[in-house]
Amino acid sequence: EEAFAQSARDQHVPPSRSRSLIGFDSGSGLDCLGDPGASRSTSILRSGKRCDLHGHRIPGSQYFALAVWMTLLLAQYCWVRFFCTMYRVPGNCVVHHDAIRVMADFQYMLAMGFVLAILTGIHWPDRFVYIFSFRRLSHGPLFLVVYFAAGVGWGALDSVPFLSRITLTEADRSNAAVLFVITLGALLFIAFHTYMAYKHNSCAGFMSYILSRGALALFFAMYLLVKMQHQDVSFHFHHYAVGWLAASLAEFNHPVSSLLLACGTAVFVQGLSAYGADAIIFNQSVDIGFVDDTGKLWTSPPIDKEAARFFLEHCMFV
Repeated sequence: EEAFAQSARDQHVPPSRSRSLIGFDSGSGLDCLGDPGASRSTSILRSGKRCDLHGHRIPGSQYFALAVWMTLLLAQYCWVRFFCTMYRVPGNCVVHHDAIRVMADFQYMLAMGFVLAILTGIHWPDRFVYIFSFRRLSHGPLFLVVYFAAGVGWGALDSVPFLSRITLTEADRSNAAVLFVITLGALLFIAFHTYMAYKHNSCAGFMSYILSRGALALFFAMYLLVKMQHQDVSFHFHHYAVGWLAASLAEFNHPVSSLLLACGTAVFVQGLSAYGADAIIFNQSVDIGFVDDTGKLWTSPPIDKEAARFFLEHCMFV
């Protein structure tokens, strides 16, 4: 923590550094002037014209912060896998993951986890110290407890029959009340973080926050647009995507924002660990079955509908 605090002082990063996203300088004015010891501006528009072409320009503390964050993602993945294989939590989790599936999960988790770290400022020393401080009555222990409890806790909700049938993809009157509560909670979190962005940012910083999060929401909304244009495509908005979107809001040094970051990230990793990085949109698949002369049923591996139609029209099964 002392090293990170010193790093923050060395970079002249004040607590309000989030307000200098585009056009406001948070440095001392000696930006990128060839002196490796000079402070570095976080403003693109006010960066210096003469830059040092040699040397290591990214502070080692940022690499350390990202390494800690990636380690937490991997630890949560293993934690959820342990409860899945040993205790079947959640009850419908994929117990046997082969190495290929695990590497595909890691590829998605680490890539999206890196983007999440940048969006929420984990690589900034002051932000890292706020979240992972282990001094008395600090946020670090609480963050870790909530983070690891939320992953397993979310999976345990599957043991409640009523909750296990809830899906965000299809509306159902039987779970309308629960979906209303979830929607209301989501709106409250969005409103709170929008207020925080407005209160503690300049106009440029506030617009950067709103536009960046709006772009993320628009990207995931495009999945639904593709589904609406192609009737042969299936759509399932997995909860790992919901958790990731929720966590992307949490860039502020505030207990509520830290709580959302811990829970949202835990749900994101839990979805990948328990079920895999399944696609949000995918071609509908079917299998072809036939009964041989002995009465035995033979079933093909899953194939898309167009391939199944071709085989049924042009092939004879004997």
